[in-house]
Amino acid sequence: MYRRTFAKVDLGAYTANLGDVRRMMGPGVKLLAVVKANAYGHGLLPVARAAEKAGADWLGVAIAEEGEALREAGILLPILVLAPVNAAGALASVRCGLTLSVFTPGHIQALQAAAIATGLEAQAHIKLDTGMNRVGVKTQDDLKALLEAARAAPGIKITGAFTHFADGGNPDTRFNDVQLARFGGFVNLLPPGLLIHAAASATLPRPDARFGMVRAGISLYGYVSVPYSEKMRPVLTWEAEIIHVKDIAAGEAVGYGVTYRAQKPVKVATIAAGYGDGYSRSLSGKGQVLVNGRRCPIIGRLCMDQLMADVSEAGPVEVGDSAVLLGKQGGERILADEIAGWMGTISYEVLLAISQRVPRIYVE
Repeated sequence: MYRRTFAKVDLGAYTANLGDVRRMMGPGVKLLAVVKANAYGHGLLPVARAAEKAGADWLGVAIAEEGEALREAGILLPILVLAPVNAAGALASVRCGLTLSVFTPGHIQALQAAAIATGLEAQAHIKLDTGMNRVGVKTQDDLKALLEAARAAPGIKITGAFTHFADGGNPDTRFNDVQLARFGGFVNLLPPGLLIHAAASATLPRPDARFGMVRAGISLYGYVSVPYSEKMRPVLTWEAEIIHVKDIAAGEAVGYGVTYRAQKPVKVATIAAGYGDGYSRSLSGKGQVLVNGRRCPIIGRLCMDQLMADVSEAGPVEVGDSAVLLGKQGGERILADEIAGWMGTISYEVLLAISQRVPRIYVE
């Protein structure tokens, strides 16, 4: 690593978060750790191994390729592919022993073909649409038809069913209540013995939504907009090297487009990170970084590989010092939620945006 710009991933914090979630769930409820999208930008394999070591019961991925990579790395936990897959994805998933999400007759046909081709049993959970209107079985009649198709298809075993809340983090729970009631109607039609799950990070505090398993995603990485979030420790810190420091006079401009002119003499630090690293260009003139534990505003337009900050109030600053883009330094911290607010988005996107050219360094 020649450029000292990196994301430090604290697997000890991840393990602690998983333990806190486990305790909140109570006994008799399984925990599925969601590691989709490169573990929310934290690193698929290291995080999956940490989850397995910490006692997660299941892992959740979005696509068959993610589950395949986990199997190739020796991960043995049950893995649920949360999104639907095509025929090729079904074949790969059955071969790897992944559990698929199904909700149409076409999914049953693809699973049956994969089971026949591999000589292996294909396992699936039924996705139920209770109000998200993204994917899933929409009506009770459709559920009955799907169950009948699965019973008639050799080599397929339905082992679970689940739904997802569209407004889980809203303190006004009325929409969640409606979804939960619809889910109960579906569950009454299911055969006994299935693994039923509905709660995710935002709805974990609802005991009536936990059923047999909770799918914990963003909470394990230290972010969730519900009261128990104070117990969560953010897992990722993003640091970047200061590569140049200079003083500019009042009236001088900084960056492309001459969008910033100094109103007084300013000390400017150029930092080795930009939108090519996943730090959004929309943060130009809005974002802040930490230098010597002080908040320093970003000035001028972000570049692909560099950004500039006003470090006039940060004390002595030298080339080689570290700026924190995301995380804690001294008594200050900038979390993904705050960056998301500057961008008009959510913490998930901030974490996922950090590009692969930013090395991940794993610590316990």
